[in-house]
Amino acid sequence: RGGLSGGEKKRTSVGVELVVRPSIIILDEPTSGLDSFSAEQLVTILKRIALVGSSVLLTIHQPSPAVLRRIDHLMLLFEGKVMYKGPVGNIEDYFTQRGYSKPADYHAVDWMMLVAQSTATGELVDAGFFAEDLNSEDDTGMKEDEESRDESVEEKVTVSRVGLRTEISLLFMREMKHLIRERASLMARIGITGCFGLFFGLIYLNIGEKDLSDPLNLQAEFGAITNLLISTMFGVAQAAMLELPKDRPVFLREYSTNHYSVFPYFISRLSVEATVTFVQVLVQLLLSFFLMKLRMQFMIFLFISYILALASTSIGVLIGSYIEDPKVASEFMPVLIVPQLLFSGFFISTSIIPTFLRWAQYMCSLTYAIRLSLYYEFGDCNTDICVSLLESNGVYEFDTAWYWIILCLLFAAMRIMAMIILRNKATFH
Repeated sequence: RGGLSGGEKKRTSVGVELVVRPSIIILDEPTSGLDSFSAEQLVTILKRIALVGSSVLLTIHQPSPAVLRRIDHLMLLFEGKVMYKGPVGNIEDYFTQRGYSKPADYHAVDWMMLVAQSTATGELVDAGFFAEDLNSEDDTGMKEDEESRDESVEEKVTVSRVGLRTEISLLFMREMKHLIRERASLMARIGITGCFGLFFGLIYLNIGEKDLSDPLNLQAEFGAITNLLISTMFGVAQAAMLELPKDRPVFLREYSTNHYSVFPYFISRLSVEATVTFVQVLVQLLLSFFLMKLRMQFMIFLFISYILALASTSIGVLIGSYIEDPKVASEFMPVLIVPQLLFSGFFISTSIIPTFLRWAQYMCSLTYAIRLSLYYEFGDCNTDICVSLLESNGVYEFDTAWYWIILCLLFAAMRIMAMIILRNKATFH
């Protein structure tokens, strides 16, 4: 519960970069803040990585003897100049040749630091520490180190990319762990959804048993269905839209280092998101549907609400994949909701919307969800006002099977577009 310590964060950040076996690794003081044992463990791992072909470059302050023994080539910088560069085993001879023999009770690194800090710069120059030909001399030593390192490799390690199933599985488990850590937020979402469901159920109590020959009852029942669907859309879309921009930095960093591709990332997120969405929809309908006593079957309305919720989250994910800042993404919420409300057929019949704007209703998932709900709720009603309601809202424009198909296509199309946008942004990041 207290989170990771500084040392744990450092080791984790190093481990994340080692997953894909990069050709070169650059680390800035990776052992700082670690105890001697942890520092030795970390450098031992880096040594193994170097032995299998990666180049490891790191800055380090006062390494212990155990850590120093695992370093092949050392460069000592003093006031921006190279004071020593070469194999670790040559340090003592190098300093002895310049008149600074290491006492027996001194560690090599401590002696180097003492000489550098207690001796005037002019004396060091006169002793030959900053020789102009230092680079050419030590490059030969580095090549010898590399040759000896290659000869010391006893076993060739072959690293291959894991399969798609493994990527999806690992990303799914990470999403689940994140969900568990954020369980307070999850419970709040479900709790609020349940409260709205109960509220609607009490407002429209027993509305499904009213006489449909009365226009007021018909309009109230239509309103009950519409409000439930709008609440479903609101409850899931906003969370989906705000979540992706928050996770974007992690995704971009891991994608740039080839940890995984966009497809398993989206599939893992979708799996968790679809599960949470289903729970939200189920809780709301359990607390509202039976209080309202709607005429259609519970499972049919559950499926309509669920596919609408998935389509709504897809629109939220599409916006979230394009917008980087969560605050800016939240400003796009009206873009997600208002057109859906206007073309739903509840506030204004779609038959009286101007022709040059009427086409927009076919882009709104709420339109199809309402048409399906009206069909299953009032399809058996033969009164003039029922038939008029269904016709004015275009319920009979297409076969109901097409409404199911179009909702699924909207869901899939928005997800694919979001995946393409995020991949392009990650590629050019």
